[in-house]
Amino acid sequence: MAKQLIKISKRLSLALRHHLERLGLQLDAYGRVALDQLLAHYNAHYQQPIDEAIIRQIMAQSDKQRFAIEHGQIRALYGHSVPVQLLQAPAVPPAVLYHGTSHAAAIMIASEGLRKMDRDFVHLSATVPMAISVGQRREAHPVIYQVAAKQAAAAGLLFYPTESHIWLVDHVPAQYLTVWSKNTQTGH
Repeated sequence: MAKQLIKISKRLSLALRHHLERLGLQLDAYGRVALDQLLAHYNAHYQQPIDEAIIRQIMAQSDKQRFAIEHGQIRALYGHSVPVQLLQAPAVPPAVLYHGTSHAAAIMIASEGLRKMDRDFVHLSATVPMAISVGQRREAHPVIYQVAAKQAAAAGLLFYPTESHIWLVDHVPAQYLTVWSKNTQTGH
């Protein structure tokens, strides 16, 4: 994706996930805002005109589906630091999911499990490469946790799928976590 589109995508993510008030708007209970209002406020704030076609181009070219446009409204699909209600029902997850993190965080995770911290949910990746990519946001060689997701769901944890193959969960106790390595790969 072109650098200019990446910049726009990051600005939209910041607004729709964390700080829409900076553009003078508010999300509804489900994290949505009218697309025409977002565009008008974005264009006035950043002095850089964008339109729906540019957002759809970002959506088509990005390997991570961050946004959805539905019925004249736009929303971030995940990653909110502001409270929003989920739009998808919980589902049975795959047997195994993954979580990439820093070595410093891994020390706490080993005893306390995965906690949502300042987000609404813990984010789990469907594949090891996705988890590595997420973990590399914090450090070059992240720790990858393998999550016994189906087993945790059977014990009552609720898992919410997203269109971008990220699974959301309130927390994951340490008993469902093991450190993943190429030697322990289960083929998932």
